[in-house]
Amino acid sequence: MFNKDGLINVNPSIHSPHQIISSLIKPHTEVLDVGCNTGMLGKILHKKNILDGLDINPQALKLAKPYYRHLFNIDLTTSKLSSLTKRYDYIILSDVLEHLPRPDQLLIKIKRFLKPNGFIICSLPNIARFEIRFQLLFGHFNYTESGIINQDHLRFFNKKSGQKLFEQTGYRVVRIIPTGLGHMLKIFSTLTAFQFIYLAKIKK
Repeated sequence: MFNKDGLINVNPSIHSPHQIISSLIKPHTEVLDVGCNTGMLGKILHKKNILDGLDINPQALKLAKPYYRHLFNIDLTTSKLSSLTKRYDYIILSDVLEHLPRPDQLLIKIKRFLKPNGFIICSLPNIARFEIRFQLLFGHFNYTESGIINQDHLRFFNKKSGQKLFEQTGYRVVRIIPTGLGHMLKIFSTLTAFQFIYLAKIKK
């Protein structure tokens, strides 16, 4: 998933979060890609949608530039998002919230940038996947350079706690989709999903 420079590449699998998220977005809509990195989703969506993106990594934003109308270099842990002025049909949070000390605060902040009938699309790693449970059974919890227990992850979620996060911040979860093996098998998703993708709307 990561190249030699530590930047993220598009995963071409139909069971990956990139492909699943892009399939949820209707064409000819305005999209804000939060944590856009090098533009993995931008590469897929830019021909049929109007995209804006933001990321903390200026090097990644340079590579993302061809796919986005506007790009913003923003640190989500400190910014009040004052650079953003538009409202969007979709706001994407792909592998973002687990990197924040207070993901609930970001979900509350970005509501004002969502159109009345807009959707949040968010992917969260599944800490309850079978290999993590197996490791814990034997007393192991070792951080890794990538994956579910990435050393950069500050928060951890399972299917239910991810849904609870959205409900407690004023959203209604419309759909939850597993990725990876969980998406492929369609069974035992709490054990087999690498991530869960949440499709949510603001509660009315």
